[in-house]
Amino acid sequence: MKTKNILLLTATITPKTGVPNLKRTDPALRLKDYENAFKFYLSLINQCCDAIVFAENSNSDISSLEKLAKDQNLADQVEFIAFDGLDYPPQYDRAYGEFKLIDYAMENSKIIASQPEETIVWKVTGRYVIRNLNKIINHQPRSFGIYCNFRNHPKHWVDTFLIAWKSNVYQACLKNVYEKLKLNAPDTPPNGGAEELLRNWFDQQSNIKFVRRFKFTPLIDGFRAADNRGYATNDLWKFRVRSSINTLLPWLWI
Repeated sequence: MKTKNILLLTATITPKTGVPNLKRTDPALRLKDYENAFKFYLSLINQCCDAIVFAENSNSDISSLEKLAKDQNLADQVEFIAFDGLDYPPQYDRAYGEFKLIDYAMENSKIIASQPEETIVWKVTGRYVIRNLNKIINHQPRSFGIYCNFRNHPKHWVDTFLIAWKSNVYQACLKNVYEKLKLNAPDTPPNGGAEELLRNWFDQQSNIKFVRRFKFTPLIDGFRAADNRGYATNDLWKFRVRSSINTLLPWLWI
């Protein structure tokens, strides 16, 4: 039986004020980012994915996205989840909120709940377009519990913009992980960034089958939230270098 693939797109259209290292805060700009990315991901339905779950946690208006799905006659394969999920101090940072949102989506999505256990959920940060996601999904490993991208240079971390998992493995390893990604809380000691904390947690999981590097380097298009810089225009050279190293020196995780 062919493995099913579901895209889980995460979104925060209207972020709270005071979130650290967040420069792209204009809700209108962010909504435009999500609309542009969503159009792209709609084109992947029945190509490399079977359905999309779009989850938004600032209780913002997503009617323009719903219209895009209807206009493409794909409304039956798209589920929208919108709720007020920013009920935490903004200094906890974005990863805390995103993984809390993922928990909500995994618990409340009818599409995900209706899938067999072997279904793969591909979490994508919803403002980013991963141009070669079709290639990444269609060449996924035959067997894994979590498929992600570890890095050892310049830091030990895991990329969080794209992670894939099986639903039963999510329950064992990722559910409630947002509490481990809490930054700048008064009751916690100084720590690294969320990507480093998630890497530390993954490194402790001995019963989960990880595939720790994507076969193909993701080609990202969009604007980074931290500095408002565009990926495609400024970081294409990084993509080319990482792609080459991934092929020629696959043990060098950068």
